[in-house]
Amino acid sequence: MSNTHWDPARYGLFGNERLRPAIDLIARLPKAASGFSPRHIVDLGCGPGSVTAVLADAFAASGDDAPRIVGVDSSDEMLETARKRSENIEWQKADIASWEPDGQVDLLFSNAALHWVPEHSTLFPKLIEFVRPGGFIAIQVPNNFLAPSHQLIGEAGIEWRKEVAEAMHVARIMRPGDYFDVLAPTCDDIDLWQTQYCHVLTGPDAVYNWTSSTILRPVLAALPDDDARASLTKKYKDRLNQVYPSREDGRTLFPFNRLFMIARKRSE
Repeated sequence: MSNTHWDPARYGLFGNERLRPAIDLIARLPKAASGFSPRHIVDLGCGPGSVTAVLADAFAASGDDAPRIVGVDSSDEMLETARKRSENIEWQKADIASWEPDGQVDLLFSNAALHWVPEHSTLFPKLIEFVRPGGFIAIQVPNNFLAPSHQLIGEAGIEWRKEVAEAMHVARIMRPGDYFDVLAPTCDDIDLWQTQYCHVLTGPDAVYNWTSSTILRPVLAALPDDDARASLTKKYKDRLNQVYPSREDGRTLFPFNRLFMIARKRSE
C-alpha cells in the first residue's frame, strides 16, 4: 500500500470513530505514575497525525523532559496533513515493512495500520527488536474481515473474482493466539483483547463511505476499467444498504471488530 494515494479528507469523515480505538489502546498503557516514562515514542502508520497528537498529550512533559515523538507513514498526502498538526512531532516518510529507527524505542505504537503490512509472523519479531528492554509495543488492527461489510465486496465482484481476492488479501491479520506466540519469546505482560464497536453513522450509503476510504480502495484499483468499478460499486452499495439499513432517523448502526495487543519487552 506504500504507493497508493490516500485521501485524508475522506478518511477523516469518521475521525471520531477511528480515533476511539486508539484512545482505548493508549488508556491501557502504563503511565508515569507506574514508573513508565518513555523517552522515544514512535507511531507507525500515523496517517493524518490525529492519533500521534493524542499519544503526545498522553505522555506530555515540559522542557528537557519532553519525549521525542516520531510519526511514520508512507503517504505524502497523510504526512502533509500531519505536519500542519504539530511542529513538536517528527514526521517521517517510510514504508513500515522496511522502516528502522535511528535508536531504540521505548514505546512502539501502531493504530489501524499493520494489517496493510504482510507476514506478521516475521514483522512482529523485527519490530520488537527495535524496542529497548522494558519498553512496550502497543498495536491495534481491524478484525472485521469476516463481517458483511467486507465479505459483500467479494459477492459484488464475483465477475472479477481473482482480482478482488488478490486485492483484499493485501489487508490481513493473524489469529489472536498467533500474535501471542510471536510475542511470547521476547515479551512479558502480554495483553490481548478484542472489542466490537457499534458505530452510529449518518447519511446515505454510510457503510460504503466508511469502506471506500479503506478496504475498498485496493479492490477498485485492481479492476480493469471504470465500467467494472461502477458495476461493483452499485452492487456493493445495494447489498450494504440491505444488510446495514438506515434507520428512520437517518442513522446507520455499523458493528466493527478490532484486535488489541500490548506487550512489554523482557529485560535482558
